[in-house]
Amino acid sequence: MNRVIADSQVKNYFLKASRTALLEYIGGLCQALQRYTLNPDIIPPRIVQTTPDGTTLHMFMPVIDDVFSGVKTLGYNASSGEGFTGVVNVTDSHSGSLVGVVMAKQLTAVRTAMTSCIGLVDQIKRFGSHVEITAFGTGLQVFWHVVLAYRLLEARSVTINVVYRSAPMDVASLQSLLPNANFVQVQLDDKNAISEAVSHSDVIFGCVPSQQPALLLRDLEKSNRPSFTYVSLIGSYKPHMHECDGALIERFQAQHAKIIVDSKEHTLLEAGELIDAQVAPSELVEVGELGADSKITMKCENGKQVNLCKIVGLSIMDISVAKILLANLSA
Repeated sequence: MNRVIADSQVKNYFLKASRTALLEYIGGLCQALQRYTLNPDIIPPRIVQTTPDGTTLHMFMPVIDDVFSGVKTLGYNASSGEGFTGVVNVTDSHSGSLVGVVMAKQLTAVRTAMTSCIGLVDQIKRFGSHVEITAFGTGLQVFWHVVLAYRLLEARSVTINVVYRSAPMDVASLQSLLPNANFVQVQLDDKNAISEAVSHSDVIFGCVPSQQPALLLRDLEKSNRPSFTYVSLIGSYKPHMHECDGALIERFQAQHAKIIVDSKEHTLLEAGELIDAQVAPSELVEVGELGADSKITMKCENGKQVNLCKIVGLSIMDISVAKILLANLSA
């Protein structure tokens, strides 16, 4: 029997998932992105079209691969007030038959957060018993980035700085889920507070589709403690959007340190930070080709080391996580 997994089921499942379970999904994402790097044609061009009456935008994003196959669909009707809604259809690669359907809202946020954390997993050993995280944004993406990072960090105590634009994030549910976490709310206009938070952060997540960069190189260089910072940016997805300043990108370029991306092709078309800095494909490394010899570390003037990851999102990420989820829920 084909299953339809609701958003509430996705949320409940991953809130209860162990660190071992999360690493299984992250491993599946790594495999999927490796397959994409080896053969980008497994993700054909997406179809974007508006209904004849002009009210609703539809996007169809297929994946055709020997292991991961299916299609993610999204729709957007401005008058509905629901934002983008959609589903992830997982099919059998060899027969084309439907395996199952997962509602897309929670899944999209979960798979993005997991992809952000792929580069983080290999660096966790560099952190001490206390970790400071700064997250730009207050929405679903921040929720899952914080939850998954906390779980992956195991028993460490964590301070989480949440940077909000207009209203603080409701962290009541997070406080009950993350008992060893201390939350600090920071207003986006408070530049001094943001500078302090960024300068002392071990991990930084950017989840805001901002036109003006909030993450600045000079803030990273304000303090040499911690000695290493992992940064993942997922908020900007159009050429006019910028989450970090050009100085940070240019420092990576000057040191020939590569920026981690899910797709060279797509990030260079969609990420304003990379476009404005005229980043070349050779200055990027895809998650699917990351290896022990990948030169991905930039050194600040104060000696602090930084890894930078930029994710725009690929449909194979949805198919990968949905496929494993459907299999686990059917077991």
